Amino acid sequence: MSPGSTSAYGTSARLSDIGAERSSFWLWTIVAVGTALRLYALGNKSFWIDEIASVAIARRTTPVFWHFLWHDEGNMAAYYVLLRPWLHLGYGEGTVRLLSVLPGILSIPVMYAVGRRIFGRDLGILAALFLALNACAVSVSQEARAYSFVVLLTLLSTYLFVQLIELPTQGAAFAYALVAALTCYFHYFGVLVPAAHFVVLLGLPAHRRTWRMLLPAAAIIAVLGAPILWLIHAQDTGHISWVQTPSLLEFYHLGAFLAADSGKAVGAVLLAVDLALVGVFLKNLKSIWSGDLEGRWRYLLVASLVFTPIVLTLLVSLVRPAFYHRFLVICLPGWVLMTALGAQQLRSRSWRTAAIVGVCVLSLVSVAILYRRVQEDWRGAVNYLIAVGRPGDRVLYYQSVGEFAGENYRDWLPAGDAPRPTPIGVNSATEWDVGDAQRVWLVLYRAKPDDAAVGEIQQELGRRYVAGERKEFRGVTIVPFELGR
Repeated sequence: MSPGSTSAYGTSARLSDIGAERSSFWLWTIVAVGTALRLYALGNKSFWIDEIASVAIARRTTPVFWHFLWHDEGNMAAYYVLLRPWLHLGYGEGTVRLLSVLPGILSIPVMYAVGRRIFGRDLGILAALFLALNACAVSVSQEARAYSFVVLLTLLSTYLFVQLIELPTQGAAFAYALVAALTCYFHYFGVLVPAAHFVVLLGLPAHRRTWRMLLPAAAIIAVLGAPILWLIHAQDTGHISWVQTPSLLEFYHLGAFLAADSGKAVGAVLLAVDLALVGVFLKNLKSIWSGDLEGRWRYLLVASLVFTPIVLTLLVSLVRPAFYHRFLVICLPGWVLMTALGAQQLRSRSWRTAAIVGVCVLSLVSVAILYRRVQEDWRGAVNYLIAVGRPGDRVLYYQSVGEFAGENYRDWLPAGDAPRPTPIGVNSATEWDVGDAQRVWLVLYRAKPDDAAVGEIQQELGRRYVAGERKEFRGVTIVPFELGR
């Protein structure tokens, strides 16, 4: 090697080291910001019904817990298994939700690793930034549900799948299969993640279709995922009977959910920006499809992470409606990668800068709005009942699922173990009897203003009691009734 070439090599190596150091600085700065966003105000908001269900399921006695998972609700089984020992730390909202924060934070460097492996270091940094600030990612990280684990495992299995394509070994095949199968145990929709990966085989160059590794990986996923497939088949699906037939509105909700966790105001604007960037990505996918064989499968992988779960869910919905935006959180990694690629590929530097700054600013505003948005204030409602209720009273819950939420929440709130009024869950005016109670507290949950059953219940109570001032909480209304003097 000549002195000149040695010098050039040394310069190139130093530049590479400088680039790596700069990327490392930016990555851990982004991780720090993402961590702060996920920890801020973590325990400020009340649990809502699904979070209450998570804690209530995990608190069950061991035999009842395992029987419930196998016979009634196997979805998110792995999350409930992790939550059981975690609850020894306490039942406070922030403590319980911290379990979801951890995979939410870890997803950021894994997103960087995925972006870097597929499209290079700069794309990895930009995708990590977009994920760190994404309101949907922050929201699921601050919720006592399994969704942040699903996002992390989708990213990790995608990284391992790319590794398997590029460096096919038995170890890579087993690692990928293990993580892909594990994803299914955190949410039933996890079965769609390996399906999205294997669609990529349609765009792979022939020399990359290493069937001797891909087929064993698929077989391992099938074996490890068989119990989940059985549970999906065998368990009652009545718990998702509320899911509606797919509509254009639900498509909008999905896009707004992935972009900003909300489709109102700022969320709608951010969705429009994201869709423009997705359009740039799809245009580039079309342009390279017939020419760049190596780039084709990489673009196809990103597109498949978003569109394959959507298409398969729509097909399933022809038999039983299952298309609901929160279930499709598995699309979030692909969505972030698509928008980051779209922004990076804008030819005009000024437009590229404007797009990146716009996504970041709108995302931060969406996160700020998220902190103030309360789904259901069961904590406020139950604390009110603890303060004003007496053991001889009756608490009439409409709908009866409200009894599940209110009484379980009361079990782990301060002072919740004190003698309490008798709870009664009702769904109509003919299913209840308050006996000789001096006071009745009517708790209305999921009740519309013109709900006929609510009117009948209040009319029946009005025959014996005098209604007091309504107490309004987010998603919950309490109406006191007392015997007239």
